[in-house]
Amino acid sequence: MLEKYYEFDKSINLEPYRSYYVPFRLSQKKSYNREDSNRFISLNGKWKIDSYETVLDAGKFWEKEPQNDIDVPSCVQYYGYDYFQYTNLRYPFNYNPPIIPTKNPAYHYARYFNNDEAIKKGEKTYIVFEGVDSCFYLYVNGNFVGFSQISHKKSEFDITPYLKEGVNKLDVLVLKWCFGSYLEDQDKWRLTGIFRDVYLLNRPKEHIRDYKIETSIDGDNGIVTFENRSNININVNFNNKVKEAKSNEKIAFVVEKAIFWNAELPHLYEMELVANNEVIFERVGIRTSEVKDGIYLFNGKPIKFYGVNRHDFHPKKGVAVSKEDMLNDILLMKKLNVNALRTAHYPSSPLLYEMCDEYGLYVMSESDLETHGTTDIGNVGLDSRVKFGLISQDERFKDSIVERQISNVENFKNKTCVVIWSLGNESGWGKNLDEALKEVKRRDSRPVHYESIWHIDTEHYRNDEYYKVPLDMVSRMYPTVEWMKDEYLNDEKEHRPLVLCEYAHAMGNGPGEMKEYWDVMESSDRFMGAFIWEWADHGVIYNDKGFYYGGDFGEIQHDGNFCIDGIVTPDRKVKAGTLLMKKMYQPLIFRRQKNQLFIFNKNFFAPLNGDLKIVEGNNERVISININPREELIYDIDGESSVEVYFIKDDIEVAREQFYVPRKETPSYKKVKIDIKDDDRYIKVFNHDLEVEIDKCSGEICYIKTQNDVYEGIKVNVWRAPIDNDMYVRRKWEHHFLNHATSNASSYEIKDNEIIFKVDIGYSSFKPLVLATIKYSFIENGIEIKLDYKVNEDSYFDFLPRIGFVMKLDKKYQYLKYLAYGPEETYCDSYEFAMKKEYLSNVNNEYYHYIKPQESGSHFDAEYVEVSDNKTTIRVEGMKSFSALPYSSQTLTNTKHDFELDDGDATYLSVDLYMSGLGSNACGPLPHSYHLVPNKGNGMIRFIFENK
Repeated sequence: MLEKYYEFDKSINLEPYRSYYVPFRLSQKKSYNREDSNRFISLNGKWKIDSYETVLDAGKFWEKEPQNDIDVPSCVQYYGYDYFQYTNLRYPFNYNPPIIPTKNPAYHYARYFNNDEAIKKGEKTYIVFEGVDSCFYLYVNGNFVGFSQISHKKSEFDITPYLKEGVNKLDVLVLKWCFGSYLEDQDKWRLTGIFRDVYLLNRPKEHIRDYKIETSIDGDNGIVTFENRSNININVNFNNKVKEAKSNEKIAFVVEKAIFWNAELPHLYEMELVANNEVIFERVGIRTSEVKDGIYLFNGKPIKFYGVNRHDFHPKKGVAVSKEDMLNDILLMKKLNVNALRTAHYPSSPLLYEMCDEYGLYVMSESDLETHGTTDIGNVGLDSRVKFGLISQDERFKDSIVERQISNVENFKNKTCVVIWSLGNESGWGKNLDEALKEVKRRDSRPVHYESIWHIDTEHYRNDEYYKVPLDMVSRMYPTVEWMKDEYLNDEKEHRPLVLCEYAHAMGNGPGEMKEYWDVMESSDRFMGAFIWEWADHGVIYNDKGFYYGGDFGEIQHDGNFCIDGIVTPDRKVKAGTLLMKKMYQPLIFRRQKNQLFIFNKNFFAPLNGDLKIVEGNNERVISININPREELIYDIDGESSVEVYFIKDDIEVAREQFYVPRKETPSYKKVKIDIKDDDRYIKVFNHDLEVEIDKCSGEICYIKTQNDVYEGIKVNVWRAPIDNDMYVRRKWEHHFLNHATSNASSYEIKDNEIIFKVDIGYSSFKPLVLATIKYSFIENGIEIKLDYKVNEDSYFDFLPRIGFVMKLDKKYQYLKYLAYGPEETYCDSYEFAMKKEYLSNVNNEYYHYIKPQESGSHFDAEYVEVSDNKTTIRVEGMKSFSALPYSSQTLTNTKHDFELDDGDATYLSVDLYMSGLGSNACGPLPHSYHLVPNKGNGMIRFIFENK
């Protein structure tokens, strides 16, 4: 019978934790690609697999031969085993710690390999698993080798005693759940399998075991300290100097006039470690990371983190991301001005850390720890603070929580990019985390982060313990900017810097209000920066249709599309939110003062050299510039016209800005005399070549007839297809039937060439939601509609999504010309990345295909839009924003997936007096009131029909 190690907190027969490295034979050429080492034997590739409904059925699995193929690394769900399940915070099994489900699926992996060369040389052979979810048993040639848990750690076993010449059999039994699953309740797809690389290391019997590299700065000089933690002497070659480090000895190297590592200029020095016919090639960046006098300093400078949270995820492979996938992420981040990433919420592959060293990204390396599900286990009569910390206070989990810190720190202690350690995520606070913090502090000097400490400091429980815990920074998720500048900065007890480990929830069409955060963030050195939640949408591709999310696989418990919350798409395409982030993170600040342009380099370390393109009206000039860190250049510009500025380096746009000057000329239109026919139900208006019919029931235009066409009419519009960040207020909107709201006319009057209606807007059951006056005036070939409205004070739906008008046009109206912020979609709290000017477009290109359909395609601060079929043009002026889409708001509201949308049946032209902002309320605060539809307001929108 299989020993039930999975029910306890220990791993069995693991090698002690050590720093990550891969040794080479001394005769080999220098390389930083581990696959070039002939001491490294990859076991990735085709394995055999069989599945068991429960581990209880596995029996003596090592005596069996699995029959089915699977790729390693991979996730079994992509091969038809088990099922896909996405949950955010709730545990996907009964909460009864430390007991896990008896019906615990298990997967028997097997493969054969030959290792004769190492056996003949008498070398030791280690096998390394870099990631297995959730735990596994290891057998070699029918012999039990060991057991390991903690999914995102390096598990290393000495398999030398079990090998034989010729063919060897490797059997691995992977379980879906184990004791450690209570500590791995991260917001993610719950996927199973050997999801990271597996390899052998063949090494001399006596070899380098471990070492630690630390760096410091003394003026212009760098000091590199090497500590030999092995039982063998090591020759250390650093910067062309060779020193011997005896066993357990420290040695130091001084680099005069050193080039220091940073994310802007990631300079690495080479180091070679030689012992007993082995060489390890290391790359070392000289840098410091510390908190001093309440300010975070990197190399002595108060830098900011322009960061993202990054999960491992690929739509076709799940968490089994390749080296190429990781590199693509890193390169895209650099293009988007990202300088930092948080490994949410577990350590990443060591390959990613190497890339961050090389390409320049600051890393907050987070331990594999989250127990968020304790907050949603039902009413157990506990204060929410106590509930959140149930496992963090539970003595049974202390050793495992501490071990997760040791694994993280020891594995990546020599990675230059790691500037902050994070204890984990959303696990409340308790004595176990207090011990974990002490363990990290004992092992390394870098600052330590943890956000959920603030849950000991609520309205129910407040004492100075919050300030006494020796975390090096204050961390928050999704605070208001008011809290940052009014409460945090004015807290006399608080002397630590602030980092937002999560902010700007990037779910669907969003986020908005990033500028508000960064205006505050840049105002004080006490603010360290922020990490967007999150890097990429977690949409699953399971067939050729498109991306799937929680609930699409028949699972009962799930959290829907909450996993579709990335600043880039699952296949790493950018969207409007991506460009907003890039703009907020750009390293240049532009400002205009009359006829001068000021350009400031925010970098602390790197000059910015490249091409500056300045566009003034129809004139364009390109200037080669070189701006030193923290310096400013000044250029003369035209003081009267709009100016666009672009900074381009290596053919990549790095930064942009626009200083828009409104056009001086404004079109004027004369009122014209009209003929009016007032019958029982309708009012007909005849205006030269224009015929308009208004319904007395609604006060809305039923149809408009011109020489060339007939249009369905112009309707009052208060609904938008809810964006993901509307998910909470949406419930109130739909409770009040706002999505079905119609206009009901209570009175009207005809006055000269104006027709005025008093209307209420709502549906049923409730008092009218909005009270309004609609006034129609007529100009040559057009209509002016003035709307004066007030939200009923008895309505409790927080705010309106929008207010304005919508026209349903024939699908032939495809051609757009407009003056607004574009060409991407823009909103009142998300437009700073765009340029306001005239654009030509096509309706079919205006809708952005979010994985879950929602409001899209709006253009903010519009001065006009023209919609045409190349015969008739409808020109609209006076709105704050507009959209022209192939789908109605109702269609987008009612559709679950983008791949369910057809090509559209019409063109829907929406013109808004006001459109509420995007915000990030799915996790963060509502948009500020100035970004919401006001409770009362007015405006006039003009429709002109022009025939060619």
